[in-house]
Amino acid sequence: MDSPARRYSHDPVLLREAIEYLDVRSDGCYADLTVGLGGHSAAIAERLGPEGSLLCIDQDRSALELARTRVSVLGRGRVAFAHANFRALPAIAKEHGFGPFDGILLDAGVSSMQLDDPDRGFSFRTASQLDMRMDPDRNPLTAEEVVNTWEEADIADALYQYGEVRQSRRVARAIVRARPLRTTLDLAKAVEGALGPLGNRPLSHHPANQIFQAIRILVNAELDTLDEALPLAKDALGFGADHHGGRLVVISFHSLEDRRIKHFFRREAASCICPPQLPVCRCEHVASLRELTRRGIRPSATEISRNPRARSATLRAAERIRP
Repeated sequence: MDSPARRYSHDPVLLREAIEYLDVRSDGCYADLTVGLGGHSAAIAERLGPEGSLLCIDQDRSALELARTRVSVLGRGRVAFAHANFRALPAIAKEHGFGPFDGILLDAGVSSMQLDDPDRGFSFRTASQLDMRMDPDRNPLTAEEVVNTWEEADIADALYQYGEVRQSRRVARAIVRARPLRTTLDLAKAVEGALGPLGNRPLSHHPANQIFQAIRILVNAELDTLDEALPLAKDALGFGADHHGGRLVVISFHSLEDRRIKHFFRREAASCICPPQLPVCRCEHVASLRELTRRGIRPSATEISRNPRARSATLRAAERIRP
C-alpha cells in the first residue's frame, strides 16, 4: 500500500498561484518555511539555476527527510534543509549563509501526511493516541494532556479562542465527564455526546473537526508562532538588482490564520496606523509592504475536486518596498 507521503506529495495546494506570486528567478534566493513533503520546494528548485538558492525549513523531522530526498535531486542551485520552527528563520538563515531573500513561502497548517499518519493523532478517522504535536522532539504538550488534565473552563476558553466553537462550554463539560480519554475516537465520541452524532453527514462535516482543529492549534501554538514569524519573514526580504523587493507568500487554512495574515499585510502596507479620530498622524509608521492580493486567492473548483483538502485554503502575497 502507498504511504501517505507517496500519495499526497504530488499535489501541493495552490502550487501554480504560489509560484506565480513568488516570481521565482533562476538566480534568486528563496525560503520555504514549511516544506512539508516538498511539493512547493520542488517547484521552486526546478526553476533555479547555478546561482540560485533555496532554504527548506520544517519542524516535522520525518516530513523534512522525505522532502530532502525529493528536492535535493532537483535544480542546480544550492539547497539546504533545517529542522526548526519557521519563527527561527533569522538564526537558520544566518547559520546556513542565506539571505536576504527574493521570496519566502509559508504554508501554514497541518499536512496531509500528518493527517493520515495514525500515530500522530491529528485525525479521528482511525483510533490513535491523542498527540497532535507537529514537532514531538521539542514540544512536550500533547492533546492527551489537555483533554485529561486541564480545567473545564480552560478547555472551553481554548475551544472558543482557537476554534471559534460556539458551544465550547458544553463540549468542554462533555470532555471532562468522559475522562480518561486515550484515543482520538474517545475524543470524537465525547464531542458527539455534546453536539450530536455524525448521522448521515460526511466525515468532513463531523462536529469533532472543529474541536480537533482548536486543540491542534493550541498544542502547537500555531497562532502565536504565526504572529511572531510574519514580521521576521518580512524583515528577511531584500531588494534585487532591479530594485524590486522580495515577496512573501502565505497560505492559510482557516479564518483565524487568514485574519492575522490579512491584518499584518494591511498594517505593513499603510503609511499611517493612527486611530481614525486623531486629526494628525503621530505614529511615524512607514509602509514596508505592497499588497499583491487585496483579496485572498482561493483554489479553483478543479483543484478542490482533485484535492478536497484544498477547499479551505487562502493565499495572500505582498512585496517588500523601500521606505
